[in-house]
Amino acid sequence: MLKDTNFKPSSSVKIKCKKCGRMAPSDQFVLDHIYRMVVCPNCIKDREQQKEVEKKQIYQKEKEQQQKPGWDSEDDYLERAFKMKKESELPFKRISPDKIQYVCSKCKHQFAYNTVKKHPNLCPYCGSSITLSRTERFYW
Repeated sequence: MLKDTNFKPSSSVKIKCKKCGRMAPSDQFVLDHIYRMVVCPNCIKDREQQKEVEKKQIYQKEKEQQQKPGWDSEDDYLERAFKMKKESELPFKRISPDKIQYVCSKCKHQFAYNTVKKHPNLCPYCGSSITLSRTERFYW
């Protein structure tokens, strides 16, 4: 028997990608959670580049929307004042004598809050504590 000390297993086996049809070395294929299959590194790079392009497009659209014609500092002030007023409104409405429809200040999830039992004491969606100010308690 010949013993070759420099023997390395061949990793140059090329496989055709099921997603794009390109050939790539078998050791470079990766199981991708988005495509839900084993794909070549080119498919992953393409997907990441596509995400970056979409983010740039969204950023450009937002920038264009911010630069409305005829928009001045007074309009900015009015918009901020409206947002503050909207945030200061009570985050609930009465469903029944002992329950209110509460809107979580952190995640904006709506759920029923029992004012008698004071239950649930945390938001069922994000787990943040329910904060009720004195004015909100007055409306019960």
